Formats: sequence, structure tokens, C-alpha cells
Amino acid sequence: MLFGLFKVRDRSMLPKIKDGDYLIVSMIPYLFRRPSVNDIIVLRHPKKTIFLVKRIARASKKHYYVEGDNREHSEDSRSFGWVSGGLILGKVLYVVRA
Repeated sequence: MLFGLFKVRDRSMLPKIKDGDYLIVSMIPYLFRRPSVNDIIVLRHPKKTIFLVKRIARASKKHYYVEGDNREHSEDSRSFGWVSGGLILGKVLYVVRA
């Protein structure tokens, strides 16, 4: 995916990203380097058929521990564990306010 547009449908990244915001996402940055701690990404949920927007909290060679900024309203690696890099769709490049 060169670029994608996603609409946010939750509160897990408040206050930076709000319910209803649009995200411009791209895999291009990861053609030149691996995803890094503090990157905000869109990924496939490892157990459900939904997309998530999360921040990378920790990284190993091929796996990532992701968390939402709004910890009280976030389903993230605290509940489903580390995720493989293959689930990452891209880095959030820009947030378009709703």
C-alpha cells in the first residue's frame, strides 16, 4: 500500500487522534527503515477482522508491542500480546481533523 485513508472509529489514541478523524497512512517510510518506538501505525488486529491505530511502545527484530495513548479505552498488546511486523499496514503520516 503506497497510501491509504482510514477513518478512526474509537477513542484509543485520544487526545492526539479523535473518533471521526481521518488518517493518511503509508508503508513507504518502512521501505527504508523498520518501524520504530513511538511511531503511530495502522495495523490489522491479530485476532479480529478490524484495523487498529496504535503507537509502537517496544520493538524487537520482527515483533512490536503496541499501545493506545488513551490506556483506559484501548485494546492493545496488553490484551493480545506482541504483534508481527506483517500486520502493520503503514505509518500515520497525517491526521485530518473531523
